[in-house]
Formats: sequence, structure tokens, C-alpha cells
Amino acid sequence: MQGKPSGFSSTRTLLFVICLCLACALVLSVLAERLKTPQKHAKELYRSKQLLLAAQILDYNGYFLVDGTPTTQATDQEILQTFETRVLTRLTNDQGQVLTFEDAGIDETTYLLDHAKIGYAQLPYKLIYLIKQSSPSFLPYGYVIPVNGYGLWDAIYGYLGIAANGNTVLGMTWYEQKETPGLGGEIALPEWQEQFQGKEIFQKNPDGTTNFARAPLGIEVVKTTVKETFGTSPRSDSAVDGIAGASITVTGVNEALRSSLSPYRPFLIRAQKQEIQIHD
Repeated sequence: MQGKPSGFSSTRTLLFVICLCLACALVLSVLAERLKTPQKHAKELYRSKQLLLAAQILDYNGYFLVDGTPTTQATDQEILQTFETRVLTRLTNDQGQVLTFEDAGIDETTYLLDHAKIGYAQLPYKLIYLIKQSSPSFLPYGYVIPVNGYGLWDAIYGYLGIAANGNTVLGMTWYEQKETPGLGGEIALPEWQEQFQGKEIFQKNPDGTTNFARAPLGIEVVKTTVKETFGTSPRSDSAVDGIAGASITVTGVNEALRSSLSPYRPFLIRAQKQEIQIHD
């Protein structure tokens, strides 16, 4: 007589646990679905801000820059609006020509998602962002090239802003990295990234001239300081100070810049010749 109540109790307990699990799964599913839109919005805002930082339209404190001077602090809506009005997402081919996604017969959303992890530099059609002037002009304000590679622990992703001359760095951001805080993680700090401003991505010859067709491309992160390593030689114009104790991360940054920039040489040479124009 004692076995039946025990079995009945066990069945009820099991049913209760199953119902509880189903209820929790349903709640989590609903929450996940409802959070998709806010998460997508937050990611879009973050990426837009990072790209505008690289283009030096925003400073690292979130203020709009006018001729290099901070003015008003940008709201989230203003950041998204500025990205929408001043940034053109385009493609460039191996001849350095600029194409729309429609011209290339490529779906933009699919392209951006499919290649987000591996990067765009090695593709036949490479991703390039054209930055429009603040006032109407056929000439661009500058460009932003996506940069990616590997640090010590995982992949690193950034944006490199380049002036209209195709050579001078506007700004640099590393927006996704998992490097060690206090060591390699310092690549994400504004004070380290600010070193890139004004540097030249085409490395000069010892006599100070630049052979755009053959010059190594990239900004070299040295082991110590630029002054100790290169002094005032022409190579100092394409180098920034290193990070103590982060040699593997530094090597990864150097390789990321080299491998991401080199395939864009035809485009950058055309930019240097002022052959790139803005067409909405």
C-alpha cells in the first residue's frame, strides 16, 4: 500500500520538473527574441562609432571634430545619422576601381556577414568605406579600411582611417580583441591608438622618397620606442611605439596591418593620384 503513493509522488515531481523546464525554455526564447533588436541596434551603433573614430569625425571622447577641434558631444542618434550621411560602403577590385554592390552583382548584407570573421582584403572585391566631405564635393574626405588578424589569444579587428591622399593615417581603432588587459589589451586604449594619427602607410626609402608601386605597406609597431629604434629617419614616419610585455600581440598587429593593407595598393595609388571621386 505504501508503494503507490510513492510512485504517484515521483510521477508528479517528474511532470513538475518537465513543465518547469518547458516554461523556462519558453521564457528564455521570448526574451532572446525580444533582445535581438536592441542587441542589433547596439552593435550597429558601436561599429558606426568606431568607424567614425578611425575617420576622425569623432574624437575618442565622443565629440564631433571640426578641423581637428572637438565641438559638441554626439548623441547616439547623431552618430548613426552621421554614418548614414557621410559613409559610403563600397567595393574595390584588383585594379583599384570603386564599385557599388549593385555594380558588382553582390548582395551587400550577405557579403558583409559571410566575410566578417575572415576579413575582406583577400577577396576579388574588397570592402572599402568612402568618407564624404562635410559639404558637397566630388572629392572624398578620406577612406576607412577594415583591418583584421590574430593577437595572442584570438582574432583582432579594427578600422584604419586614411586621408584623401591615400597615405596619411587619420586614425586607428581596434574594436574587437581579447588580448591580456594591461598588456596586449592596450591596443584598444585611445592613448595608444592616437600614435597612428599622421603616420604614413607607404614606408619611405632611406632618402625620404616614396615609391608607391613598391614600398612596403603598413605601420610598424616597434619593440621599444620609435625614437630609440629609428630616431628621426624616414622610417619613423611609418612606426609607432610598442607595448611592453606584449610582443606576440605587437607581431599580430604588424601582420594584420601588412596583410590587410597590401591588397589595397591599387586603390591607394589611385587615391594618391586623386582619381577617386564620390558618386552616391
